Amino acid sequence: MTTELWTPEGVAGHTTTPTGHNAETGGQVYNHTFRVKDPVTGKQNRFNIIVDDSTSQAHLEDMLAHSVDKWLAEVRAKEHKPAPTPEQRKEIGKILNEIRTSSLKRKGSSNNRIHYSGIK
Repeated sequence: MTTELWTPEGVAGHTTTPTGHNAETGGQVYNHTFRVKDPVTGKQNRFNIIVDDSTSQAHLEDMLAHSVDKWLAEVRAKEHKPAPTPEQRKEIGKILNEIRTSSLKRKGSSNNRIHYSGIK
């Protein structure tokens, strides 16, 4: 069991819990729980990494770093999308209106089709 791990910036806490034994090797299996807070967006997340005795400390640190980097990229990409401009809002409204009218036409037909292929 590892005692002191390198953790990426923003990792707030670390707990280790034994969860059982590996069926193949019989070694102990551990659940490492990490709490992460993004300083840019303020969002928080919890990561659980399950390892056994044969997993090295460096591999555990690499798995944590990869998980945190991937989560930070997703959160920051989602949070920093610009608001639509008035022109984009009008375009979105037109598209939604077309979808609504098309749906009403389909519902008004007997077999939920508007166009028939092969018929002119």
